[in-house]
Amino acid sequence: MKPNLSPEDIGCDTVLECLYSLSNIDKRVFSFLSDGGEYRAKEVAEKMERDQSTAYRSLERLVDCGMVYKEKHNIRNGGYYYLYSARPLDLIKKEAINCLERWYESMRESIEKIDGFTD
Repeated sequence: MKPNLSPEDIGCDTVLECLYSLSNIDKRVFSFLSDGGEYRAKEVAEKMERDQSTAYRSLERLVDCGMVYKEKHNIRNGGYYYLYSARPLDLIKKEAINCLERWYESMRESIEKIDGFTD
């Protein structure tokens, strides 16, 4: 039996999904942010036609995996809000390539150690 994922099946979406464990909404949010600009979670929610809490969770996942910046802004009379923006694609690509190279080497070493299957 051959592996399920062939090279023809691998596209940008698949790579992002695998490397960063992104959901479809995460990928849509990142795509929106990649067009430039800074947005509040509420604005992202409106654009994605989703609840604000859904947009916020997606934005936080993107921040956690290093694809999005989060900047805190204070309001003059008290309080604060966050603006989210996409990190430059060239930095994300460089980090993804490094991650892929480490993963490849780890997988290669693990495959070379296979002697048989034991319980």
